[in-house]
Amino acid sequence: MKTVYIPRGETVCYENLATERLVVEGCLKVSCDLRAKTISGGGFIEAGRVFADDIRADDLECASVACARLIAKRVETSELFASESAAVSCLLSADYVKAGRLFVGLSDIDEVRADEIINLRQKKRSLFRFLLASSLRSWWARLTAPAEDVVDAEYEPTDEHKNVYQIGAQRSGSDLERRSGETDELSA
Repeated sequence: MKTVYIPRGETVCYENLATERLVVEGCLKVSCDLRAKTISGGGFIEAGRVFADDIRADDLECASVACARLIAKRVETSELFASESAAVSCLLSADYVKAGRLFVGLSDIDEVRADEIINLRQKKRSLFRFLLASSLRSWWARLTAPAEDVVDAEYEPTDEHKNVYQIGAQRSGSDLERRSGETDELSA
């Protein structure tokens, strides 16, 4: 099979499904494995395991997802493996996520391993606007974030360089003059 199309308003059930292109506008239920090169559409997909190169869907509910790129509104899975990027605009619910770049609006994730994670404010936006906002946020973070090789050194003040001046309402002028003399001796 080259292309499988599920029209709006229909529910189709399979035990296993393997195709090059899958377009889901209605509801697709696959009890075991779903394999496709591209998955797209605005429908609901429920499957055991999903293997695909590109996934662009509204709702995806499955036990495991393995893909190169994922773009969705809502994803509920126990494991998500996206080799390049995963972008979920509304809700990502997962036990384990491994992705190159992860863009999420709202998430419920137990463990994440990603090179870059971008959390976006929750707004109602289309998938295109979500991708545009996430790429702009990623670009802005690269420009403004400090370099990774910068390490903050440990610092402990010594007795010689401690602040000798204690200015307060209780101090008199002669006490401050005496203390300033002590600092001059320490610096010399």
